[in-house]
Amino acid sequence: MCKLASRVFPPASGAPRVREASPPARLPQLVSALPAGPDVASGGAPRNTTAAAGGSMSPGSAAPAAAPACPALWREENDGLVRQWRVVARDSGQSLKQQAAHHILEKFRGLLRRLQGLPSALSVLPLELTVLGNTLTLEVGLAQRFMKDHALDIQQGLERVLNAQGVPLPQSGDFWKTIFESPFTPSEMLSPLHHLVGLQGAIWLTDNHLGDLAILLCTMMNSQCKESGVPLPGLTEDLLSLLSVWDPPAEEVDAPMTLQDARSLRDVLLTAAAFHQGLQELHVGNLPLALSNLQKAAFSLCPRPVLAQVHTALGACLRKMGHPQRALLHLLEALKAGPGQGPPLLEAAQLYRQLGHTTAELDSLKLLVEVLSIPHSPRPPLFPIGVELLITPPSPASSLYCGTQSQAKHLLASRCLQTGRSEEAVEQYLDLLALLLDGSVSQGTQGSVFLSGGSQAPRVPEIFLETAAALIIVGRFQDSLTVCEELLSRIALLVPQKLQLGQGEPSLRSALSSVPPLSENPSEHLFCLLWASVAHLLQGQAHAGLGDRRKALEEFSRCLELLFRVQPLNRVVDQDAGGDIDQGSSGDVISSSEDELLFEIHPPVKVLQRLKAVTLICRGLEWVAGGQDARALQDFLLGVQVFPGDRNASLHLLHVLWRLERREEAIAIYQRLEAEDDQQQDDSEGLLPLYLEFCMSRIRITEQESLLQELRKSLQRST
Repeated sequence: MCKLASRVFPPASGAPRVREASPPARLPQLVSALPAGPDVASGGAPRNTTAAAGGSMSPGSAAPAAAPACPALWREENDGLVRQWRVVARDSGQSLKQQAAHHILEKFRGLLRRLQGLPSALSVLPLELTVLGNTLTLEVGLAQRFMKDHALDIQQGLERVLNAQGVPLPQSGDFWKTIFESPFTPSEMLSPLHHLVGLQGAIWLTDNHLGDLAILLCTMMNSQCKESGVPLPGLTEDLLSLLSVWDPPAEEVDAPMTLQDARSLRDVLLTAAAFHQGLQELHVGNLPLALSNLQKAAFSLCPRPVLAQVHTALGACLRKMGHPQRALLHLLEALKAGPGQGPPLLEAAQLYRQLGHTTAELDSLKLLVEVLSIPHSPRPPLFPIGVELLITPPSPASSLYCGTQSQAKHLLASRCLQTGRSEEAVEQYLDLLALLLDGSVSQGTQGSVFLSGGSQAPRVPEIFLETAAALIIVGRFQDSLTVCEELLSRIALLVPQKLQLGQGEPSLRSALSSVPPLSENPSEHLFCLLWASVAHLLQGQAHAGLGDRRKALEEFSRCLELLFRVQPLNRVVDQDAGGDIDQGSSGDVISSSEDELLFEIHPPVKVLQRLKAVTLICRGLEWVAGGQDARALQDFLLGVQVFPGDRNASLHLLHVLWRLERREEAIAIYQRLEAEDDQQQDDSEGLLPLYLEFCMSRIRITEQESLLQELRKSLQRST
């Protein structure tokens, strides 16, 4: 087997949040001017700053302030740091920019500690809130994410505003509402407050608290309307509408400088919220609203990686709305904006599959596998705060989730097998097995690591079975036997000797999910037994392909022996007790409360019964090939009994009865088949696991139409 390079997905490297920074630069000329109070050099920042001032304040009165020179010097220090950062951001490379960001951040933290070490004063608070906003902007950019401490820092800043106003802290914890409804907020404080609103909104947006953000914007704009006396028409609680009409005050010329103003944050929030809501509506199926929101995001100022995601989501939305050509245009735009991104390639494959363009579909999947095999370098720190930081990684249910390299390769291999490109499917499956068994997965030969294939990867036993089936299709019977033997050796100790299913058995899971340890999930014993049974079935078909009828019959019999280990619990009704009594409680028991599954396919009982029928038919066909029609008749009859709705078993039984000249019985079966509506069976067969679909394809009777035609003529003659 050819081994592929292991995929590498390094985690986003965020700069750790360091609160214990080095002491701020000494300012000898200010030491004597500082009023008595907390030890500023130690970095203390008491929350109850009113008490620290040593007296009560009347509402709206300013707390004892520092010497007049201090605010001006602090203001100059803040502006100097902003200017220094702007020069670095404009003229420096990424490495130097990151080093400078750490240095300037420490300076901002030191300045913020000095400001918060004093009693809060209305005259200094605009500067203090601006420094807080600048500090958070650099911290978020370096960490590449918002953290819980950032929300606490904003809350502490709001507490100091209320303390300076002499307003009691609200018991409800709604500091924003209290501040905007307070009559003591000076106009010069509005700009830094709007800046903090933008940062708070970014935190809530990443945490999916859209309702809280909408309430905050409503409160803020209603307060502005009351102060100005000018009503704002059409004010609703719709988040995008509120963000669109939010007009942060322009920064005054003499105001402290900011690294990122409130208007810039507003634009970032508007784009991110439109994209976020568009994805939500797309997920729930509200396609027109999803299209509208995604178009708003596409028409805004988006960085290229985000624009690629927006166009991909638009392509998925238009595909579901039945506009494939428009969808394709958006996917092409997505590939132009983000050439190395996987989601547009996966969406293109789905679109081509829907259109029936198999070659284009497989080409897209091959490109997807290549893209996912390339190690992705960590995203560099982002300054200022951009839309990328507000977009969370897509969940597996999202249209923007393209999976891992192993998932993409499994999809490519299975689609090659389903579309008749068997040789290519074999090569893809062998590469996939090598990829999955490489490294840590190969060490978990008897545990859940092997069964799961890793988090969100195809389940390794099912890949073995699909590989063995593909090898049989291309005539590589000995290789198929080898693959099945390898699987059986790995799961032999996990196959139970007896298994009983409760009344509400679990459903077969998809090939994509992780599995907890067997001790925590007894239903995995059922899957191990199922996999072992199919392995023996495939070995029987491989031996039949090699012409070894005796070994084929042995493998089919071993498969049936395993399948008949699974027994449903027999229940009788105890009239006196008014309940059910389980008859026979030894062995492993699986109930409906176990094994929550992501995908509903067939319940295990139905799959096991169908597998029994398939195996009996396979063994019956070997009896027929050996001229033992009587034994074949027994197996075909058992196949009809264990799965009455299986049309293949009925047709094979009919065929043998006709050959044995038991015409009346054959005609009776034929009349029953003609009366049955097999539409439901045909629809359900497509939901079976791929390896079981292959097994069923090997037993379909080839001369079905000629046999049925002969029976029709016989019936016409008899009437």
